[in-house]
Formats: sequence, structure tokens, C-alpha cells
Amino acid sequence: MTRRLLAFCVAAVCSLAGRGLVYGQAEDAFCEGCYHEQQWFAPVNFDYDCLPIDRGCGYFFHYSRVSWAITGERTPLGNGATDNGSLNPFRQFLSGRAGSATTLPSPIGQTPVIIAPPDFLGSIDSGPPRGSFGWGDRYEIGYFEGDHGWKVGIIDNAHSSDNQSYGLTTQNSLYGSVLVPFSDPQNLMFGFLDVWNGLLGNGGPFNPDGNADDIDNDGQFGPNQYDLDDPVQVPDGGFPGDTRADLEDVVRLPTSWQFVNLRNSTRVDGIEIMKTYRLDNSHFMTKHQNNSFEIAAGVRYLRIRDRQTFDGFGGVMGTSFFDSRVDNNIVGPQIEASWTYEQNRWNFDLDGRFVFGADIQNFNFNSGFGSDFVPGQFNRPLYFPATVTNLGKQQIFFSPTAELRAEARYKITKALAAKLGYTAIFADNISRAAAQVRYELPRMGFRPDQAGAQTIFINGADFGFELVY
Repeated sequence: MTRRLLAFCVAAVCSLAGRGLVYGQAEDAFCEGCYHEQQWFAPVNFDYDCLPIDRGCGYFFHYSRVSWAITGERTPLGNGATDNGSLNPFRQFLSGRAGSATTLPSPIGQTPVIIAPPDFLGSIDSGPPRGSFGWGDRYEIGYFEGDHGWKVGIIDNAHSSDNQSYGLTTQNSLYGSVLVPFSDPQNLMFGFLDVWNGLLGNGGPFNPDGNADDIDNDGQFGPNQYDLDDPVQVPDGGFPGDTRADLEDVVRLPTSWQFVNLRNSTRVDGIEIMKTYRLDNSHFMTKHQNNSFEIAAGVRYLRIRDRQTFDGFGGVMGTSFFDSRVDNNIVGPQIEASWTYEQNRWNFDLDGRFVFGADIQNFNFNSGFGSDFVPGQFNRPLYFPATVTNLGKQQIFFSPTAELRAEARYKITKALAAKLGYTAIFADNISRAAAQVRYELPRMGFRPDQAGAQTIFINGADFGFELVY
């Protein structure tokens, strides 16, 4: 066999084998089922209208890093009423001239006047929650084949928090600068004062002498006997067997702290499972077939956990805390409609979703007051015991929830795209932790008229990537 004939035979065999291989590849590409090209960085293929040639089936994975602001309804700290508690020891006054250049001073002829402490509003009229940005993650995985598919979406730890500190460094820690009005149906905030020294020359700001102050100026100093000898205004004697205290020396004390730390946090998590259908757009003009529409239906679960914590220090109330938490568990059927516009490497999506949600709301509340209280101690409530509260309840409301997404994607390769978008979520008839607190002594708890009476609006940007396999 000559060299020329040998070369001809080899070429013939290779030609037949190559034809069979090419035919086999073409047959695999167009047969039933779905094939997967692991060419992650292959360039984007375009048709004659400069539109990307998309795969007809496959799996996809989306990841987005979200930066969302979770807004809230500002709420006052306290019951919204006023407080007339005061540490001022001077309540009894005389009106008129006590004497003259020729007459020694005397209370005779003067008019007694009682000036009660004024009513003060609470110090924090518009506390947290405030709208603030936080971070989170969103994932979406799914499968598509032709005009239908499945997808699962997950929101993980999208959260925001707001911290506020209130208070001033006062002359003494007893004098609180943060007033929080409470309802006090049992009159627990009454007590004796000891902020003034009755010895001559020893008056002035916060100078306690160990004796209750004589508020009504009748010579009896609360439970500390009587002032029987001149010239100083201090208890120096009593009557055998009589240990009764002077009721007129008991005053209402303010529910105040020197410093207050207030923190509000909100966290959003959720999962959705959707069946998708892409509507046929073949009846559009060719130049408009870069517009496509998709509808979907499925179920969704969304948890909105809202929490407010309060820590107070100093003042009349001393070391105190409360912790209010509400878990809004929204679950129900969801519908979705989306529009996609495609131009060269760019895709623009507009997506709307609505959940007919049943909100199973779990409430939890813990508080602690009076750790610094000693029964009978001056400048503290007489009968207010150290009190710890742990409460919980569950209620169910209809909470319709709507979501809007706008997104732009840029195809980097055949399988990989970068994306940037905006998300807005609105939920009605939910419960926020700050609005639930009932400011009542000694046992705080939940306000009965505020469950399911709040809304929440979440919005912000997200950025990430899309991978198609």
C-alpha cells in the first residue's frame, strides 16, 4: 500500500467517525430532557436581533446581599400621661410680710399657701423604633424547563437595630433626669423624703441628715419623732409608746432614672415555594418579543421578630429593666406577577407579590423593678417590693403582605450575571414590641388595644449575582 493510499484511508475513517460524533452531539442537544454545559465562562451567544440565546431548561441560583431600612411607628416611653412626683421638700409657704423694720418676724397675719408639684410630661415622647438600615442575605434556587418551573426563595437574617441613651449627670444619682410616667393604681410610689438637713447653716442641695423631712412643717418628721427644742429643725424628742409616723410627710415620688438605655431591633426571615409559568409571547411582533411575562403561585412564610429592651439606672427607681418581644409569623398563599425586558446583555425585571397571610403572633415580656428598694427607706417607695414579671400570650390576625422588586441584571458570561435591585415590603396588622408595653406598676405587661394594630415598611437595595447551570 502506497503512502498516498494509506493517507486516503485514514482520512476516510476519520471523516466517517467525525460525522457520527457530530450527529450524536446534535441528537443529544435536541432530545427530550435537559443537558448541562459546564462552561461557566463561555461568552454570551446572541441571535440576529442582538438578544442573548437563553437556555430552554436548567437550574439557577441567585444570591443577593440586602441593605434594608426597617421603619417603625415612633412611640412615647411611658403611658402618655403626666407625673407630679417630686423630690422637693418644700410644699408649705406663707404669703405676706413676716415683719418690718420695727416689728419682729412672725407668721401671725400671713396667709398659708400650699404649692403642689406641677404635672410633668414624660421625657421621651418619641422613642424608638426609628428607621435604620441593616444587612441580610437573600437566596433563590430553582429549576426551569420550557415555560414552567419551580423556585424556592429564602430571606436570612435581614435585620436592623437602633440604640438610644438618655440622661444627664445630676448633682446626685438620686435625681433622675429621665422621667417615664407610669400608671400607679395602688399608689406604690409614695414615700418619705430625706434631702434636706435641718441643722442651721446646713441647708442646700441634697444634704440628707438621716431624718425624714418635715414636709407639712408641723414639727413631726415622718417616723422620726418631733422637734421639741429650739433652735434647729431636727427631731429631738418624742412621746413614750407613740411610734406613729406623720402621714402628711408622705409624698409621691417620681418614676425617674438618671440614665436610660433603650434598644429596638427587628429581624426578618422567611421562605417561599413557588410554581412559575411563563406566558407565551409569540403573538408579539418580533421586535417586541424581548418583553416576557411570568406568573406564579405558591406558599410563603415570613417571620418578623421585633424586640425592645429598656435598662434604667439611678434615680428613684434604681436599677430596672424590661424586655418586650413579638414574633409575627405570617404564613399563607402567595401570588406573583413579573415583567422582564431584555436588551443586549441587560435584563430589567419588575416583580410584584402578595401574601394572603395569617399572622400567628407570639408575645413575650420580662421585667424587673425594685432591686435597689428597701421597705421604709427614705427617698424610695414605702410599699413597692422588688418585682419580676414574665408574661406571654398568642393571638392571630389577618396580615396582608405585599412585596415589590425592581432589578437590573448584566450578563457577564453565558452562565453568570451580576445584578442590582430594589425591594419594598409592606405588612399590615402586625404587632411591634414598643407599642405593646403597658406602663403600669408594679406589674407591667401588654396593652390590650395594641395587638395587631401596627404596620411595617421595609425597603432598600440589594446586589449580587445569578448563576445558570
